Amino acid sequence: MKHSVVFAAVLLAALSCGAEAKPRQDTGPPLPKNEIEARVPSNYLALPRIHLPVEVDENRRYRALDLEVWLLPKDEDNLAIARSSKKAIMQALKSDLASFRWEAFEDAKEGPEVAKKFVMESVERSCGAKINDVMIKSMVLK
Repeated sequence: MKHSVVFAAVLLAALSCGAEAKPRQDTGPPLPKNEIEARVPSNYLALPRIHLPVEVDENRRYRALDLEVWLLPKDEDNLAIARSSKKAIMQALKSDLASFRWEAFEDAKEGPEVAKKFVMESVERSCGAKINDVMIKSMVLK
């Protein structure tokens, strides 16, 4: 009997505290998105997002790499070549990325630079278009 009285008192106290709580009021504007929205300039070529597994170690463990890049060809002729060879570029990128290990992309400073060099070489090898710069729109390692 004592336990039920104590339990009832605790339950009543908890319920009465909840009744006094005020609803949360939003006093400011909503927070901005964490992602930058941008449009591809006309002299760039946006490649579709690449999602593929990257080998972590010799035990055949894999993690995911999501990579989205924009290419800046040297001139209009190279831009036209790259645009017409988009499928070949994507196939070359996927097959070339499979040969890289996780450590190549893991470092916050060196990882994006490795990805830029890799993408530039793959594009030039796959379609012959000369690339001035590779801009990494997003690079996520999972």
